[in-house]
Amino acid sequence: MGKKSKKLAFCATEKIELDLTSCWAEADSIQEYSKPTVKTIALSKTPDIKIKNRIGDFFKEYNLIAYGFNNESLNIDVVFLLNGYACLCKTDIITNNAKNITICLVSKNMPKELLQELRDAEIIVEKQSQGIYYFQYMFTFQIVVLEELAKKEKTWLKTLTSN
Repeated sequence: MGKKSKKLAFCATEKIELDLTSCWAEADSIQEYSKPTVKTIALSKTPDIKIKNRIGDFFKEYNLIAYGFNNESLNIDVVFLLNGYACLCKTDIITNNAKNITICLVSKNMPKELLQELRDAEIIVEKQSQGIYYFQYMFTFQIVVLEELAKKEKTWLKTLTSN
């Protein structure tokens, strides 16, 4: 008998800045928005690694975490941009299995504008637990509302986004 092959376990993050200028094309002036880019982390991990909290439990093999939003800055155009970015970056993975990709949107407060736009588009948003909501649009999305999270989860997210 041959030797068993060992799988390597890993979890890696990479910071990315995405240009959101196109998301605000209808605005009178891009200067209305203080942040024309969105802070994003690409987190990849092997399936055997489990992140044991309500936010990290959502993550699969390839994950985009976009943060720094508030009600005014998080809209459906951002969802489209991140969805497209995931398609461009992981085309080989998407053709094999789009279920391995998740997108997490972190907002300071409840993104009412986004939720209304999703309802208008007949996209169902389900509350998973306090401060955590899911919806499906090609990929599975998670909305995390910081003002509704427990202190421990806020601290975990702050640590993740500051490294």
